[in-house]
Amino acid sequence: MNRPAADSQLSADSLVLVTGAGGFVGGHIARALAESGYRVRGLCRRLPRQDPRDPPIEWLVGDLRHPETRMRAIEGARGVIHTAGWVSLGPDPLHESRAINVEATQALLDCAEQAGVERFVYTSTLWTVSAGSAETPADERSAWNLDLLRSPYCDSKRDAETIVLARSRPGFGTVVICPGLVIGARDIRPTSTRVLLEMSRFPVAILPRGGIPVVDARVVALAHIRALEIAEPRQRYIVVGHYLSYLDLAALVARIAGRPWKVITIPDRWENFLRWSAHLISQFRGHRPGEISAAAVSGGFVRLHVSGARADAAFGLTHPSPARSIFEALDDSRRSGRAPWLRGLRHIEE
Repeated sequence: MNRPAADSQLSADSLVLVTGAGGFVGGHIARALAESGYRVRGLCRRLPRQDPRDPPIEWLVGDLRHPETRMRAIEGARGVIHTAGWVSLGPDPLHESRAINVEATQALLDCAEQAGVERFVYTSTLWTVSAGSAETPADERSAWNLDLLRSPYCDSKRDAETIVLARSRPGFGTVVICPGLVIGARDIRPTSTRVLLEMSRFPVAILPRGGIPVVDARVVALAHIRALEIAEPRQRYIVVGHYLSYLDLAALVARIAGRPWKVITIPDRWENFLRWSAHLISQFRGHRPGEISAAAVSGGFVRLHVSGARADAAFGLTHPSPARSIFEALDDSRRSGRAPWLRGLRHIEE
């Protein structure tokens, strides 16, 4: 285990609270922390399915928006990894994005500081960063340029980052992690693995020409542990592996799973029409939540070239090939019965 940061006195058996521990990313972080020797309290909305091979985790079921839940969750903790959040590029008719991503985060910061927590790590998103180019990828210092993705989610996550970093002080270090498209096993809902499953399910995929960096779930978990231990306070770190266009991603899925057999590309000139159509659909749906929105359409066309060099160097991260991560994600979905259409999968070398 790495030596803790200078402003932190976390020992190997310190208690760490992980919010959203019942989810995909939070679950990987909680298990990796426990395997590293930390005592872990996992806050979740409902208990996740247990695997007898999992390390011990103290589970707490509750809603982060409730003060009594926050107090119970934070009691005795020396570190917090806050992964829980409202996640969607769609509309937010119930106004949950701000209540969960901003107000509950601010309340948890208050509670953590009062309880003597020494390190607070916040899990954000690449949609708060920027889009560079293949020749000059964006980094943590790049000005935000994703105005077409303005949405309740992006706005609330950007606001939450600002609040988290502003609260850093000696003895209470705050850090932000911005991961790419996380791929790995045990994505039960599914969340980010959904795009792989959709590609593998149908013979034809219709895709825009955008792209995004992928990152293995185990690397994301390790990055959060390193952020807890050794990150420079009041800083944000981009955690990404290889950039893949959605066409390249579909090609890898096809080589591993046998589908899609054909990929039809959507020209960039269609983006405005599709944005307009999505806006009309979301307006028609009224107060019903959904994933269809103008921002979600634009997200598919964005070439999200970003650099994770700073996190790689600071945390000693190495990234497996995307093919390995994709295989493990699909194989887990097949074995669990969540993707019964998957039959034989092939290991491929890149």
